[in-house]
Amino acid sequence: MKRFSKTAGSLLIASALTLTLMTACDPDAAEPSGSLVPGPGLPVGSESGSGGGYGIPDPSYTGRRFDINNLPSPATWNALGHQHAFPDLFHFANGNKVVTVADWEARRKEISKIVQYYEYGVMPPIQEEDGVHITWTNSGTADCTITVTYEGRPWTFTINTTLPENLQGDDYLYQSKLPLYFGGGGANWEGGTASWTFSGGAANEGDGSGNVPTLFGIDHTQPSSPSANMSYAWQMSVILSVIEGIDLNGDGTIDPETEKGFRGYYDPAKVGITGYSRNGKAAMAIGAFAESRKGNRVGHTGIGSAGAGGPSLERFISMAGYRPGGRAYADPLPIGQPGLMEYGDMYGKPYYPKQIVDGEPIFTSSSTATTWAPTPGGTADNARYQLVRGWSPYFEDFIKSPTNASQAGPLPLSTNMTTPLITYQSPHSTWSGVQNLSEGRNEVPGWFSVRFREFADLHYGLDLDHVRGQEGRGKYGLLCTIPFDQHFMAALIAPNGVIFQDGYTQGRNNQESQFGNWMAIDEVYKLYGEAEGDEYKYVFRNGIVMTWGDHGGNTGNEAADRNYHAMKIFNGDADNATASAADPQLAKMRSPWFSVDDPIGRFDYYRMNWGRPGHPTIADRVRARVEPTLADYEAWMALNPPEPAVNGPTDIKMGYTPTGPKFKAMDWRGLIDEPEPLN
Repeated sequence: MKRFSKTAGSLLIASALTLTLMTACDPDAAEPSGSLVPGPGLPVGSESGSGGGYGIPDPSYTGRRFDINNLPSPATWNALGHQHAFPDLFHFANGNKVVTVADWEARRKEISKIVQYYEYGVMPPIQEEDGVHITWTNSGTADCTITVTYEGRPWTFTINTTLPENLQGDDYLYQSKLPLYFGGGGANWEGGTASWTFSGGAANEGDGSGNVPTLFGIDHTQPSSPSANMSYAWQMSVILSVIEGIDLNGDGTIDPETEKGFRGYYDPAKVGITGYSRNGKAAMAIGAFAESRKGNRVGHTGIGSAGAGGPSLERFISMAGYRPGGRAYADPLPIGQPGLMEYGDMYGKPYYPKQIVDGEPIFTSSSTATTWAPTPGGTADNARYQLVRGWSPYFEDFIKSPTNASQAGPLPLSTNMTTPLITYQSPHSTWSGVQNLSEGRNEVPGWFSVRFREFADLHYGLDLDHVRGQEGRGKYGLLCTIPFDQHFMAALIAPNGVIFQDGYTQGRNNQESQFGNWMAIDEVYKLYGEAEGDEYKYVFRNGIVMTWGDHGGNTGNEAADRNYHAMKIFNGDADNATASAADPQLAKMRSPWFSVDDPIGRFDYYRMNWGRPGHPTIADRVRARVEPTLADYEAWMALNPPEPAVNGPTDIKMGYTPTGPKFKAMDWRGLIDEPEPLN
């Protein structure tokens, strides 16, 4: 049985987890016997105990405690039943709390173990001492043919890059100065670009088989075998190692002319990756897991319209508009209860689009007077919308399948519109459900590991990802048994650059849950900033932009926005929060594309019952914004019941102005600890 050794630069942690990757002729490793009782010891990579990289004990912690070095089986989690709260980013597996950045770095290693083991499969090794030999041949201006050999088995692939002529001179050759973007480039981009064929290259998305598992002699049907997305991340780890250079002759130094790939043009700390749809899922895995021999990671990750397996949160489903018996909105996934939802009780959630006009303030209640401006290289901003709501109306009685659900043309320029956008169960879109992990792992099995299929769908029959005309599909619900969610994946990218992009009218991708994910991982970026005395130093590395349109947005701004974001991060400009907030192109990356003040969505945020060290939980911060005015509204509604509506809200609801507290809308700072009054 071949066991891979643990090395400093590798994400491979299989030996510590007893998740050793096997050759095809070896039997699979025994299922771990871990329980929900944490064992002693520190996570891999920690050097000391309490206060020195592994948090501090927290007797009040009520979450599930387990041994990170002997993870419980999926069957163990299934037996626990419904776990609707979002798993905590800031507590270790044994219940210790994260306090410092050093703690977080150790917690990040834990999160990587958890997600690799349960969802994506274990990353193969990358280091020479693990038996992985990497060579290459430079060609063209900055092309590279790379060969990786393991136990006598070679795999060769070629990466072709393109550099503008003005960047090909001696000022850049062998200097490792330039950024390189895979799948991106164009307007606002000042570096090299490269294309990358995903499925069929490193692995096949159908079942995870292919070149990478063959290289390592891995049986792709085994529970811990790498998924296709993990194989892509491993391939990027190789590419990053070649860019940074490898001591091929063993003299302890790296000759830039002979021991750096791509003729030494590119900076290994300034490599970006982007993709849309299934390639967005791949890009997210690459941004989360890829790491070179010397520890370089992808510097910017652009995730476009990726849905489940991308940034969409599995447990965040307010867009379905759950209303039992057609009555007021209710919590679809109550904590500590099964959440007995029915497909017929999901009416869709109304959103109110507001068209964006150049020259208008980006943050209407902020002291920063930054206004919308045309995107360099993109289309006019009047193709953009934000989904906004005032404090009224709250509970409109719209028809179940409104005819305006996928309206793609310009909408009236008003803040509270009488015609909302409702994408869920839209009659204009076949794919008008909510894609979820339970369905995605069956749709394209190779996106995830074999072990991931062992988690139970305790909501099966809900048909959350309903597809009209395909009634024979499985009636998938969602996976609430998993001890993670996609905010774990996104948090692995921090503090490097990331941007989520999508189009509002693509209902299946659960865009508001992506906004919730963006807000959750903001806690990590702020943790890094607070460690340096500036809470907001790194927040502009965490971006999100929504556009008006279907799959991908389709407004012509996606590439321009992404490239601008990446260049500002690579130039270091994005780390000045004051300057970034005054830059209209960066400010829009922090715009509140959805309203956390919407009472219909409050249940989703209430399941985020944790926050970064020293701050209230996300749930408490949202609760402070919503509940005072919600109570006022409900009291008023009890005395003034409206007439039933047919196609829209009644006049009396539209005209209601609450008398309770009103707070400033969220601005570029994200979700602050206490809501600020309007005056």
